[in-house]
Amino acid sequence: MGVVALTDEQAWTLTASGLVALADGVLKGGEAGRVLGMVQEALGPEEQDQWIDLLADPAALWEHARGLPRPPAASVEGLLRRAWSIALVDGEGSVDEARVLEQVGELLGVDRDVLVVWRKTWTVQASELAQYIAAFAALLLRRRAAAAPEPMQPLGEPARAEFRALLARLPLSEARRAKALRLIDEPPTLDELGGTLLWLEPVRRGEALRELAHFVIAGAHGHEGKQLFLALAARMAVPEDVARAHLGDG
Repeated sequence: MGVVALTDEQAWTLTASGLVALADGVLKGGEAGRVLGMVQEALGPEEQDQWIDLLADPAALWEHARGLPRPPAASVEGLLRRAWSIALVDGEGSVDEARVLEQVGELLGVDRDVLVVWRKTWTVQASELAQYIAAFAALLLRRRAAAAPEPMQPLGEPARAEFRALLARLPLSEARRAKALRLIDEPPTLDELGGTLLWLEPVRRGEALRELAHFVIAGAHGHEGKQLFLALAARMAVPEDVARAHLGDG
């Protein structure tokens, strides 16, 4: 199969993510799109079709993985983390998905014990980010409702359904998802959320900022979403030009 020549890191990102997605033997709804989205900008329509065919065949994908040259060592942790993010879409990841990640790690020369530590760390960090996004979304829904011609208190069912749908897409366990659901009625204040994010270590703070910007842009939350993001960034001591650059307004 004439799969497009990507960089070694890109090829491994697609392959590892696809293998994790196929851990239960079949791609579930939307998983192919999430996998291809890892390097979307590097693939044309024809190459996407080729990868979709490859992702539909677990045996062929494993064969492809075994034939790939190892990527730069500095990129291995990042690409495995991206692969594990596919497993976290529905919560904490399954035993089968963890086993596949270990097999991919073995191909990449990663010690199993090291990978177990990485995987647990990634799971915790993804859950934390998801909770920040949920809190931001709850604040946004509250502000949108307050600005409506007939402000609603408490929020109406459409807004609640939107929030439940968001939580279903975030990497949260059922217990954390149930807890996050309460944010719709008891969201933090903007100062509280900004203060929490401000005190994160710089790398984690930057990651949270990028994820929140992606939420605003990908969700088409418009002027209200951008204004809330900029207000939150200000409380995180992020310069406005930097915050606008995250939104693509720079």
